[in-house]
Amino acid sequence: MGSTRNSFMSTYQTTQPAKCLYIDGASGRLGNDGTLDTQMLLLYGNITGPPGKNGTGEFLWDEYARAQGLCAWLRDRKFDDPGHGIEAIVRMSAGFELIWCNFSSPSLRLVSRFNASVPLLGYNRTSLITEKSEETEAASSVGTRGEPEVDLPAPEWEIDWEHEPFVASQQWDWFTSMSRTYDMEDMSSEREPTIRLLDSDVVSLYSPDFPDLQTRMADDEREQYNFTKVGFWEGAKTLELRHAALQALTRRRHRHRAGNLSPHEITTLRQNMEKMVSRLLSQEDPHIKPVSWSRTSDLIVNTFAKPLMHFQKLLQHDQYPLKPHNPSVLSTRKKFALLRERAHAMLMPFFSYQPQHQHHESSLHRCKSTYLPNNNNNNNNNNNNNNNNKDNNDNNNNNNNNDNNDNNTTHHFLIQAFEETLHNICTTLIIVGISIEEVWLEQFNNNGNTATRLGSEQEGEGLRERMEGWRERVEELTAWLG
Repeated sequence: MGSTRNSFMSTYQTTQPAKCLYIDGASGRLGNDGTLDTQMLLLYGNITGPPGKNGTGEFLWDEYARAQGLCAWLRDRKFDDPGHGIEAIVRMSAGFELIWCNFSSPSLRLVSRFNASVPLLGYNRTSLITEKSEETEAASSVGTRGEPEVDLPAPEWEIDWEHEPFVASQQWDWFTSMSRTYDMEDMSSEREPTIRLLDSDVVSLYSPDFPDLQTRMADDEREQYNFTKVGFWEGAKTLELRHAALQALTRRRHRHRAGNLSPHEITTLRQNMEKMVSRLLSQEDPHIKPVSWSRTSDLIVNTFAKPLMHFQKLLQHDQYPLKPHNPSVLSTRKKFALLRERAHAMLMPFFSYQPQHQHHESSLHRCKSTYLPNNNNNNNNNNNNNNNNKDNNDNNNNNNNNDNNDNNTTHHFLIQAFEETLHNICTTLIIVGISIEEVWLEQFNNNGNTATRLGSEQEGEGLRERMEGWRERVEELTAWLG
């Protein structure tokens, strides 16, 4: 932010679409909570760094070593062909950052470079910056890292840090500059319009290639979160304990770490990374993909996230005055009508109220299939692969089939994850929605001009119990979704 000595601002521009490797999961944030685990395993086979620095915490701050290591990983496997191969690594922190590996690539050009250092408080060195800035810009060129050659006074941190004028504001300015590219109110919006995510082929530790890791995670969750052997939550004894337990369930994936992989699993991770990059580079036009999983995820989030939160709020205890001494339920009817409206809004695209559809399997199928891509293209590709002419070069066919099988495996486990998510969302909405309809027909189905009455205290308590059941279902769904 210009608040340290010898701060230079270099601006580059791509001259053509450039291929990048994206490492997900806040992988640019420095911390010991797992954000760096995947890239550390890829580079060193551990999460502590190269030999000599293991366990010291020193390597946590050595970002240049990680960047050089990631670029070397691409270069050693000949994935970094300038202008054609993988030329950068994208990581996420407060925003998205780009580690560019080869500044002599034809995919990049230098637009400008200047000295952005600000004068120290109490020391006027503006003339020094002005005098030497042109020389520095002229000396800088594409293909060099561009280390500054201007000999500017560097303050001792303990003594002169107070003379830096923008120390107090630089952290805020850094964060806001990162967050300008996405909408804080809509976290599924397009975060970086200049980057197109090719996410139909990914490497994930949740894939079937790591069954032992998933078994260990399931065992850990069973012990930590009171799950049954088949993964169902057994609940909590009191409302206070339930609230705390649901919060813990919402954040349970934060405990999932890649640092406890076995040597065999680390080898599998590295091999899968190489296969994925090879598949990307072997495609004639890698910018054309049949499925965008990130956009599919955005569609589901935008459809259900805020409506579910609103629906859950409507089900809170204090929303419905079901007091026995207040037999009039006109106010309750109005609020219940709003609850029914919100349920209907989520159910309407796929739900049929007709008697012949009471079993609602078709509603569940419509709900799930509406938000998932068509699998016909993938099935046709599988058939084509199975019918390859075996008279061709056997080795090439075997290699191609292996790559296609790997790609299909990726596709299938992503499909499975989306189907499971949609199944739980849709099942909960249908069960709760049908139950709301039953209560409406039993107790509130009039034109709204007259007040109905709860026939007895038992009816009022029965309605409250049913609403608590709906609330618990929705709360558990949102906690499971995270």
